[in-house]
Amino acid sequence: MTMNERGLQGGPPRQKLKRRAGSRSRRRLAKYFRLLILMFSLFLCTFIVSSLLSGNAHRLGQVFRNIATPGLPKLVIQDAQYLHKVSALSRKNAQALCDHLSTNCQENQGIVALNTGNSVTELQNQSSFQKLLTKINYNPETLQIKQGLSQKVEFASAPSTMNVLMFFNGQTITAQSLESINSFLPESDGTCYVVVEALWKAAKSWQQDRSGVYCFAIKFDRPAVFSLNTESIDPGELLVFYAEYLSPGEAVSVQSNLPLNLQFAPYGQKQMIALAPISYDIRPGVYSTTLTAGETSQTFDITVKDKEFAVQYVTMDPQILSETRTEETNKEFQEKITPILSEQLPQLLWQGKASLPVPEGKVLTLFGSRRYVNDDANSYRHSGLDLAAPIGTEVRAVNDGKVLFAEFLAYTGNTIIIEHGLGLKSWYYHMDELRVNVGDSVKKDDVIGLSGQTGFAAEPHLHLNLSIGDTYINPVTAFNAPLFTDPLP
Repeated sequence: MTMNERGLQGGPPRQKLKRRAGSRSRRRLAKYFRLLILMFSLFLCTFIVSSLLSGNAHRLGQVFRNIATPGLPKLVIQDAQYLHKVSALSRKNAQALCDHLSTNCQENQGIVALNTGNSVTELQNQSSFQKLLTKINYNPETLQIKQGLSQKVEFASAPSTMNVLMFFNGQTITAQSLESINSFLPESDGTCYVVVEALWKAAKSWQQDRSGVYCFAIKFDRPAVFSLNTESIDPGELLVFYAEYLSPGEAVSVQSNLPLNLQFAPYGQKQMIALAPISYDIRPGVYSTTLTAGETSQTFDITVKDKEFAVQYVTMDPQILSETRTEETNKEFQEKITPILSEQLPQLLWQGKASLPVPEGKVLTLFGSRRYVNDDANSYRHSGLDLAAPIGTEVRAVNDGKVLFAEFLAYTGNTIIIEHGLGLKSWYYHMDELRVNVGDSVKKDDVIGLSGQTGFAAEPHLHLNLSIGDTYINPVTAFNAPLFTDPLP
């Protein structure tokens, strides 16, 4: 018989061997499965008998209810782009979270547990909550809110009761429904941590109640919105930039023909602020200025107006001139003052309008005046405001701040420099007596010294400067109106 004939009658021997091996494997698996069923049946019978004999028949009901009770539903969050499904925390992590909240959330000197339903006014330390999540190795699902509200938070099966806690910027918001999450829209950006404790009552008598703790985060990162105190300004005045939804440390790039060095700092609870002095040397014109933060840009057309500054001719005693306006006195001034220009307080202490340092002082020289001394053909710009003040007149701080400099200089005489925050400084020259020291905190109208005629001064008076960095601004503006709008409530 040939190989082909054997193949027609029974197929190749190799295929028969494969079929036999497969049949044996199936029989072996069936045998093991029957054995497992038998073992489980024996265990179940033993458990039932032992429970009945020991009087613990209720254990049978508990096991049955556990089997009959469905699992915890997931918290479903639908936003503009994604569908998030948040599972309940493990029993261990849920207990750690509840313990933490019970320890750190206090009201009326009493401990508030997560499941009490009481109102909570403040989370004592939000960073500790973040550390706890790291400690239990739980990375919460995070929603990104970049425009308006778009998310919808809900359970597939509505719970019987629930408690909601939202932790944002050091405050705690409590509620008994998910609607508080769906409608939560803070006025400043940041990360909001949400904890939901939900309870489902048993639907059937043979089921048991279910409860779970859920945790997720909502990160609000809306586009920055910039605004200006004015878009039409005289040279020598102060531009103030305000920003909403700008996070501390978030980079802001500036494109402008104006020499702007914007450093935004917190201003109140909802804004950031940056100061931009416009030098009296800036030429008039329209300066397009674009601010960009992230993917958002805003453009302002800032008009610097044409302003005519006064011209002044001063007669000075040649001896005073030779003692106070020399290369040596200028070098001393630069060496001692230049390092101070970069020092600044991180928060703005200045409030409202400036107070006159010498009340009823007559104006002798205006800010920005072009001044000629004696017969010198060369002129210089007057950096501040000269106010007549007899020797011994009390000199008062124009606003709240901290003393950075209080010392005699040959050029400016007894000199005081006060920092008011964010680089805004007031300068007081030619004083007869100093009554503050470096490091002192002062309030508006505090007496800081007595006026005089020290340094380069033709008569008794007080010279007052206001500056941002190394750029001087017009003090008169600060006396007439507040330099800054009040922070948003």
